[in-house]
Amino acid sequence: MQLDGALADLLALVHTYGVVDPDIAHRVTVSPAAALPEHDETWPYDLGALQNPRDASVLLLFGSMDDRPATFDRTIVPKELDILLTQRSLALRNHPGQVSFPGGGQEPADDDATVCAVRETQEETGVDPTGIVPIGQLPTLPLPISNFRVTPVVGWWQHPNEMITTEEATRVFRVPVGDLVDPKLRVTAVATDRSHKQRYGTPAFTVGGTLVWGFTAMILDRVLELLGWAEPWDPRYIIDITNWDATKPVPAAIFDHEHNARDFTGRR
Repeated sequence: MQLDGALADLLALVHTYGVVDPDIAHRVTVSPAAALPEHDETWPYDLGALQNPRDASVLLLFGSMDDRPATFDRTIVPKELDILLTQRSLALRNHPGQVSFPGGGQEPADDDATVCAVRETQEETGVDPTGIVPIGQLPTLPLPISNFRVTPVVGWWQHPNEMITTEEATRVFRVPVGDLVDPKLRVTAVATDRSHKQRYGTPAFTVGGTLVWGFTAMILDRVLELLGWAEPWDPRYIIDITNWDATKPVPAAIFDHEHNARDFTGRR
């Protein structure tokens, strides 16, 4: 698969499960999108009900990173294909220290979820919005822990520029998508909610010198699966993040033969 094939797959993903941006046909040329693999499950995770939520958007910004290609080569994903991630400041109220897609709450001046996602990405990372081609929006997902209703927006970074760090994003980095599908870099992150004495888990990725887990990892996991890019991996390799400090090295994974692959929070 070449980059134009990956772009066609992303367009097919949005066409199948979401809403394609009406301007993409005028801004980028792609080969006809092939049919995606069939799946028994629907796009979203069921993460629970919300009470008077605030609308928000995140940007899944894919592009080509020629200077640091993926090391995992047993995949159909182009080695130079990458995605933009940020590490949230420890000073933030919501999800401090976590790795996430750039994004945030919608403002009154934002015409729609795409405008919000691009604006937030520029504010957090310095990415020039004129270099972004919006592909479209995926279905909105609830994020009960912070009471947001989040719309994932898929974009193509046609003209990359130098990134910056900000008060909100203390680290901004690009991760090869091929590394995200590497089974050796995939684990399950688990934590114990002491107040409710419940143990919960999410898919996770040990990439970029850190751990991608939670809501962001759940979206990545689902997108890779629906695109047909995911490789089989063993969710019984566990990293317990209950007491983990995001400024510290990622703990080593431990094999838990009793862990159920379907234990992800809200997984249908």
